[in-house]
Amino acid sequence: MRTLVLIAILLPAPLAAFQRQTATTIRDINGHVIDWSRSSSGDGRSSETVQTLNGRRAPLEQVQEKVLKNEGGVRILERIRTRYDQDGRPLPPEKTVIETATRPDGSSTEKTTVWRGDLNGQLRPAERSVTESTKSGDAVNSQTSIERASINGGFDLAERHSARETSTKTDSERDELIYTRDANGQFIESVRTVTRSRTQNGETETRVDEYEAVTTGSLKLARQSVARTVKGPGGAERQEIDVFGPAAPGRPIPDDGSFSLRERQVYTSRQSPDGSTVQVFAIQRPSLSSSKVLGPLQTISETVCRGKCN
Repeated sequence: MRTLVLIAILLPAPLAAFQRQTATTIRDINGHVIDWSRSSSGDGRSSETVQTLNGRRAPLEQVQEKVLKNEGGVRILERIRTRYDQDGRPLPPEKTVIETATRPDGSSTEKTTVWRGDLNGQLRPAERSVTESTKSGDAVNSQTSIERASINGGFDLAERHSARETSTKTDSERDELIYTRDANGQFIESVRTVTRSRTQNGETETRVDEYEAVTTGSLKLARQSVARTVKGPGGAERQEIDVFGPAAPGRPIPDDGSFSLRERQVYTSRQSPDGSTVQVFAIQRPSLSSSKVLGPLQTISETVCRGKCN
């Protein structure tokens, strides 16, 4: 499901240091615009600030990335992330190192290690994962093992992911299974996500089916979304996402387990004469009088971005 995009108004700032800059405002229930966050990114670093309840600005997050190696088919990236509390005080840092080895046959191995800072600021290994990917024709198969730090100071295997992705010029499909341990320590299927996409006559339709484990031990369809994207002239684009679930908000769940349209999310984007990109987010929910009729389209946010916004 797509993450909510908030209103953003561009701040007049030079783009020499950053390739992308935005400032974000949100609308409250009365339609008033509230200055919310500002972000900048580029040259391997990014930062974001938010407005606190007392009206002042405070840092939210800072990220710095550095490529340690990029040769011979091996790329090592180091990422340092610092988050801040609501008063602007830095929280323990987090370091991630991603090592990717790509081979001539199209296969690859990606190793990720995450260190998290304790209360004293000391970085300690917290999680590590290995993803092995192989390519066969139009299909890419990948297997991921995720280990997390245990109380005895070692690492325990916590999750396994299995994914298969196929693609052609017009169609693509990704089927991913996540295995987690049950109460007996055995790995069982817990989540499955199937994403299918097709592009035809300038319109792209993407359907996402999300399955979750139920008490019987099998997987059951829990959520579903269908997105339609149409590109217009001059870089304009419109995307509608219909989100389905067991029941629309405020309505009883049907006994037969059938799905209802919970909401429709509408994203429209366009290029402004000054070169910035404007994206408007609006939403429709079922009418109180009928679950089959959508209520009026309500604008939630608008994002204005300058620089490398794609």
